[in-house]
Amino acid sequence: MCRDGAPLTGRTSATPADTRTRQTVRVAYGREMAREIVVSGGAGFWCGREGLALDRYVLALTGKPRPRVCYLATAAGDSAEFIQGFYDHIGPLAEATHLPLFLPPFRDPAETLLAQDVIYVSGGSTSNMLAVWRLHGIDQLLLRAVDAGTILYGSSAGGLCWFDAGISDSLGFDGALRPLTNGLGLLAGSHSPHFDDGERRSRFEALIRDELLPAGVGIDEFAAAHYIDGQLCSTVSSVGTATAHIVRRQADGAVSTQPLTALSVS
Repeated sequence: MCRDGAPLTGRTSATPADTRTRQTVRVAYGREMAREIVVSGGAGFWCGREGLALDRYVLALTGKPRPRVCYLATAAGDSAEFIQGFYDHIGPLAEATHLPLFLPPFRDPAETLLAQDVIYVSGGSTSNMLAVWRLHGIDQLLLRAVDAGTILYGSSAGGLCWFDAGISDSLGFDGALRPLTNGLGLLAGSHSPHFDDGERRSRFEALIRDELLPAGVGIDEFAAAHYIDGQLCSTVSSVGTATAHIVRRQADGAVSTQPLTALSVS
């Protein structure tokens, strides 16, 4: 049975045997497929070798030598730079494609998304992305995909979107960090990416203390949290002491921030 990570007391190394294949998940959960979501705190292929290590971890979860991976760069407005970077770095490792929602050539969303092993969501504007997804029914297709066994994965906005709520700078034009409360709700609670940024950490803790956000998880850059059926099962890290942190409001109103043990990936 999956369980929350332990307090950070050191780092261990993740080997291929540690990553869950689809068969392992089937056996452990007693049904054909579990919901798997991996949330990166703010790193991926654009961050060099260490960022790509997190991507490789997710690709290995599929148990396939060349998994099918679709990139959704909606939060970045289908940025050509983001999309080209995806093909340059993920293309050699997978059967890569992307689903544009702003710029042609357009593809059928259902046909594209429901054929993937991994759906990889970019960073950018969380609020704009959620609005566009809901307008075109992408939110419902993502739910169908994860229920059919596709791994949902993303960084920054691409990780925040899966939660009920979180902290975002996309709710205005002044760069202020505000509570976002209309996430997709596939993961309970709230989330802060880039948690090793002091301003984000203090703001996230304050919003939970003031009960403007529910308890949640803050994830450092170069760390990722692996959820199975809504439970945080493991945390991985490709740099230093990067990890995930459970943030809760205690009965006396104080905030507790608990770092978790991270498996090292490279």
